[in-house]
Amino acid sequence: MAGKIEQAALRGLPEEKIDMLAATSVLQQQASEIRQQRVNWQSYLQGQMITQEDFNFITAFDRADQATRAKLINEHRGLLAKTFLNLLEHVSKDLTIQYVLVMIDDMLQEDRSRVEIFREHSTRKKEPVCGQFLNLLNGSDGFIVNMTATIIAKIACWSPDLMDRADLNFYLTWLKDQLKLNARDGKGHHGSSTDYSPTIDNNDYMQSVARCLQLMLRIDDFRAAFISVDGISTLMSVLSGRVNFQIQYQLIFCIWVLTFNAKLAERMNKFSVIPILADILSDSVKEKVTRIILAAFRNLIEKPEDSAISKEHCIAMVQSKVLKQLSILEQRKFDDEDIVEDVQFLNEKLQASVQDLSSFDEYATEVKTGPRMEPCAQVSSVLA
Repeated sequence: MAGKIEQAALRGLPEEKIDMLAATSVLQQQASEIRQQRVNWQSYLQGQMITQEDFNFITAFDRADQATRAKLINEHRGLLAKTFLNLLEHVSKDLTIQYVLVMIDDMLQEDRSRVEIFREHSTRKKEPVCGQFLNLLNGSDGFIVNMTATIIAKIACWSPDLMDRADLNFYLTWLKDQLKLNARDGKGHHGSSTDYSPTIDNNDYMQSVARCLQLMLRIDDFRAAFISVDGISTLMSVLSGRVNFQIQYQLIFCIWVLTFNAKLAERMNKFSVIPILADILSDSVKEKVTRIILAAFRNLIEKPEDSAISKEHCIAMVQSKVLKQLSILEQRKFDDEDIVEDVQFLNEKLQASVQDLSSFDEYATEVKTGPRMEPCAQVSSVLA
């Protein structure tokens, strides 16, 4: 039942909240420019880098409108996969590889079920479906490696079959390493609000890397694999540094999605998730960042199966001064009902936690100093 609720929550997210397309990202801006280019396929045929069959298909596909392209795909599924993969393997010119990758991504974006074309081909060839794409991640061209990473994420998440475990670990490690490259070690830590400025530019493709993670971590089977490659530590390291609001939102989205897994939600604060997110909440002026932090906090209370851990998370939030931020948020007007509901929920839970702490402190004081009552009455009060 919990899994169904989670999937309903994820499917119900508005497109802005999922934020998977981000047409303003560097990757999509470059893709738009690459679509305007034209490739001289004849030169590749004459140079014997592609076969006549590949040439015939790619020239027909390249100049087709969307309806004709859909017909070609439906009638020549096997040839499509073979041609695209042959081009990626035998063409060395970066501009042409970029163009082919954009065609593949556009084709998948038009119809998610087309990822099965590559899986069918890999089954016939007895090869991992993402094998050839993974090889491109070792390249030096920023657009090629990041568009390839985007395609891999779509194949992995839109296919009914899970990604090969070794390939999955390789891919998630690559994503994690890309984030680490952009973390500002030791600078702008959230421990001090005075030295934190979320306006410093990040690597051009960091949004694209984060977007791949947003997509991958919606699949529960991929979450544990991400943890196994030390993924949460990397997310928190980046969030502890100076990143812009968009990256904040995307990476906290990843944390939020991870918290739908009860076991992961129980382990989350071992990585200082609560104090780091609390610091970001206190500095945030962007509603979508506020919203996703509150949603993550709510999951950290609701999702753990061990009630003691939920209470620990409440205490950690109280200690991180989340109640103060909730009080401030209560004074603001929000059109988003999720924010209003989450603020109310968190307020109730944290206030109850404060009461529990106060009661415990009173009890501890009584035990230490000894109340003025008969011994039998003392025991009865403790048992009660």
